[in-house]
Amino acid sequence: GLDGLASRSAAYYQQGARFAKWRTVVSIPNGPSALAVKEATWGLARYAAISQDNGLVPIVEPEILLDGEHGIDRTFEVAQAVWAEVFFYLASNNVLFEGILLKPSMVTPGAECKERATPDQVADYTLKLLQRRIPPAVPGIMFLSGGQSEVEATLNL
Repeated sequence: GLDGLASRSAAYYQQGARFAKWRTVVSIPNGPSALAVKEATWGLARYAAISQDNGLVPIVEPEILLDGEHGIDRTFEVAQAVWAEVFFYLASNNVLFEGILLKPSMVTPGAECKERATPDQVADYTLKLLQRRIPPAVPGIMFLSGGQSEVEATLNL
């Protein structure tokens, strides 16, 4: 957790670590509530600030779970809200965008959705989300495959 993270980060840096990863998870079915998104993204931002303060490059991982029957439009809607909050709170915590790496989920329909998305649709939605929500200063993005098969994730990339 965040308690004691500064001292742990300093110790990890002294031991040779240069990167740190923190994952927050947002679930779409029955939510997410505005409070859940705020708490998750605030914690992610605090971790990033503490990591940078101690010389580590934070890998920021806002994961949108694939659980549920929702379509790709709902995933896009939730991801837009989550990513907006992530970058709002990163800025509020004086996190240097040039000093982070982002590890987000691709925009896909829920795993139980009857209407599957093609790789082109996943790419289109994901690219639109990146263009709308990711500041140009972010130097690197590494996508999660979360719940996708190796073949499906490769095609979607």
